[in-house]
Parts: sequence; C-alpha cells; structure tokens
Amino acid sequence: MIFERLYDSDLAQSSFLIGCSDTGKALVVDPRRDLEPYFRLAREHDLTITDVAETHLHADFLSGGRELARATGARFWHSAEGDESWQYSGLDGLDAQAMLDGDRIELGRCSIEAVHTPGHTPEHLSFLLYDGEQAIAGLTGDFLFVGTLGRPDLIDATGLGQNQSEKAARTLYASAQRAMERFPHEVPLWPGHGAGSACGKSIGALPTTTLAMELAGAEWALFVQKGDTQGFIHHILSEQPESPTYFRRMKEENRDGFELRERSARPSRAYPHLIQRALCGDFKVLDLRPRDDFQRAHLKGSLHLPLGPHFATWSGWVLPEREPLLLITGSGMEADRAAAALLHVGHDAIVGFLPFEALPRAELTSQPHLEIEEAHQKWQAKEATFLDIRGASEWRQGYIPGALHHPLPLLTTEIDAIPRDRDLIVTCGSGRRAAVATSLLHAHGITRASVFHGSMEAWTKAHLPTETPRHDARAAE
Repeated sequence: MIFERLYDSDLAQSSFLIGCSDTGKALVVDPRRDLEPYFRLAREHDLTITDVAETHLHADFLSGGRELARATGARFWHSAEGDESWQYSGLDGLDAQAMLDGDRIELGRCSIEAVHTPGHTPEHLSFLLYDGEQAIAGLTGDFLFVGTLGRPDLIDATGLGQNQSEKAARTLYASAQRAMERFPHEVPLWPGHGAGSACGKSIGALPTTTLAMELAGAEWALFVQKGDTQGFIHHILSEQPESPTYFRRMKEENRDGFELRERSARPSRAYPHLIQRALCGDFKVLDLRPRDDFQRAHLKGSLHLPLGPHFATWSGWVLPEREPLLLITGSGMEADRAAAALLHVGHDAIVGFLPFEALPRAELTSQPHLEIEEAHQKWQAKEATFLDIRGASEWRQGYIPGALHHPLPLLTTEIDAIPRDRDLIVTCGSGRRAAVATSLLHAHGITRASVFHGSMEAWTKAHLPTETPRHDARAAE
C-alpha cells in the first residue's frame, strides 16, 4: 500500500492518497480544491486516481471531491447513511457511488471498508484500510481526533437542525462504543483535522493516534469505559468553540453541489478603473498586506486579512458569501497564494489583484489604533466601549470590565448589535484579530471603532483590572 497524507496547516485539515502498487490504482479521501498536489503524488508513484471518497459533509471547507472526480474520471464515493436531509445531491455527470456501513472500495490487494460513525454528522463514515484481510490503519475523518472526538453541536450551531445536540452527542457515544469493537486498537488512526480546527475542542497536535492511546488517555474515553452516558454528553458538549457563520454554507454546498471549476484559476492583474467600481460597491476589496502596512494606509472600505496563519479560516469568518473580490497585494506572489486558499472556503470570484502602489492616494485612509496608555485612559474616563472579539474560552479567562463580547467568527451576523453612536476599542489577544474586525466594522459603516494594539496581552501584562464571567451567557442561551 502507498499511503500519503497531505496537510493544510491553514485549515488544520488532512487529506489522503492511498494507492496499490500492483494495480496502479489510487484513492483520494477528503481532497481540498487545489488539485495539483494529488496529481503530482499520483505521477510520483505511477498511479492513476480511480476513486475519490469523502468521510462526511464538511463544514469548515468546500470539498474538492467532486472536482477531483470530474477532472480524473474517478468514481465518487459518498455516504448513503443518515436521513434525507444529509443525502448528497448535485452529482450529475459524475460516476457516483453511495456507501453504507461495511461497503468496500477495492484497489487491488488494498481495500477500504466504510464504518458508519455518526454523531459529528448523521452520515459520517470512517474508513478502515486493509492489506489483504488485515486492517493496518484507519481514517477517522471528524469522528475521532487526537485527544478528543468531533463536536456534535454543529447541527444546531449551523442552523441545520434544532435541539439536536444532545441526541447527536448520544449517537457519538454509541459510535465510540462501536469503534471499540470494530477498530483494531493498535493500528494507527489518522484524523481529518489537527490542532486549531474548529471541528473539535482541544485537538492534539500529533498527526496520528491509536484507539489504545485514546482509551488510555482521552477524557471522553473514561465516560465510555464507565458506561456514563450523561457524563459523556456533558463533557462533549461543554466549552465547544464558536461555530463560524460560514459553516452552514459549506455544509449545504458540500451536500447539494456547486459550480465546478474547469481549470486552476490564477488571478490576473486588474486595471485601475476597477478601483472606482470597488468604491461604488460593485465588489469587495481584500487587502492582503501585513497589519502595520494596512493601518498606515489602505483603500477606503477595504477589508483587512493578512496572508498568514488561518487565512482561509478567517476569510470564511469575515468575507461576504460568493461576492467578487479585488485583492490588494504588497510585493511577491500574495495573490496566487490567497486565491488558492480562498478556494477552500468557496470564494472563487476573484476579479483580479492590484499592488498597493497602484492605488490613488486620494482614496486612501488609515486605520485608527491605540496603545495601552491611551486605551487605559479612555477606560478610566469611560470615554469608549471595549469590544472583545475573542472566543468564549478566552473570554472566560478574563476580560476588561464593561467590555462587550462578540466573537470574530460570529461578528458578521451580530453586526447590528454593535453600537454605532459611541467610540469603540476593539480588543483580542494581541491585536491581530482586532485589526481584521475593525476593518470589517468600518466596511459596515461603524467608523468609530479603533484597534487596541497589544490588546489583552498588553492589558494583563500591565496588571490592569480584569474580571471573569459568573456564567457563560452564550452557553446558557
């Protein structure tokens, strides 16, 4: 068996290429939309991609499964488990094959068996990899991660269900019991996500684990081994991260289909007249430059999203759905890298890019920001309201007294709750996310918002007052 893991550190997402050297056949599991890495691996191993499979309907990225199947003529394998609302559609023109628990994909001596592991989603499949009749590895998708399990609250959190979280957690408990029976305890298990993904809480950083290791050390396993269903449900549902607003769109498009690309799309340099169209609202402007550069000068109304860690995830948080984008670059190949990452979360409509130097000076503005001394003075004088855009787990550790709390992943849907009639000081952990959030607020006409440089790191280092919530208001809701 040939086994290759491809890891996207931006999305903390794993996809896999599995090949049989005897037959030259290859299967790709959970591919992302930039297809060239799979073509390259197939060429390197002298393989033909004959099959593409998905573990489940992904929420955090737009799958490349359909596009890879069409580009190669491969069979597209998808789950037939779950009820009607979780069934794949939009498969016209593909050689599509539905899978149930126990079904196998045969590559030759190598084969892959589907194991129904619902809970994170109702249709979720894990895959056991066989060499002959011996199971030698497992792909657990978003069912089992290193140190934790996939979150069962996303059905409710994405609006695809109501009051389903406890039922889904109970189903996840049953899947954990089934895994103890079906999965060999010592073979390596390869999850679909690593540390930093919002598809689970506190995911470990190692790329692989075993069921034996999880049963010996993971907190969820203690409840399963004791038969404590209610303890498991409470543990798995508590302190989950925010569900970003774009997750619902990803689920729906991965289920129902979307317009497939014919070829790789590299953005071209735009003509300057597009700037006036952007200023008139024909499309959004996305500035990819570092924070300091953006704060010194940027095109009025543009969104700030520096090209770096978590770029694809953050773009899902702040960018409008399917709206055309004009990219603003510094120097180098930022536009190509950004376009490739934006594909992962369904932003295909890139009208082009322009280097910052091409922008007219008369249309530039700066982003207001404060250092620790001025922020503290305004807090003492009650001259401004602090807006904390960190996640709930960070908020619980302590926040500036009197601050409002609207996490960045939810900010686009909570924008109407942000006051417009007062000065706002936007804070996060260090100021990086606050700069992104402030650009989003300004783009929505909330222009009295300023970035707090250093944010909570600077505030706590200066031993200034903080408080902790008496209870988690968002969890209570």
